[in-house]
Amino acid sequence: MNSIQTANIVLIFIGLVLLASGPYILYRTIFGLIQSRREDPTANLHFFSNFLNIVIAVLFFMAGGLFIINNLRGNPLG
Repeated sequence: MNSIQTANIVLIFIGLVLLASGPYILYRTIFGLIQSRREDPTANLHFFSNFLNIVIAVLFFMAGGLFIINNLRGNPLG
């Protein structure tokens, strides 16, 4: 098992940012859909764009978790 190095610590912080940004993107996407529907019930919701936002949010969340797990084990990516 390798020791935790500076590269691991930096990548763990990047993982924390990704882990936090996933739910934030998801919240903003859903809140935007609800708000636009409240303002105009016939508004175009841009389903493809919002679906991509949700996919990105899920991928960021998963990537953040994997960054943290990988670097706590002492395996830097670089």
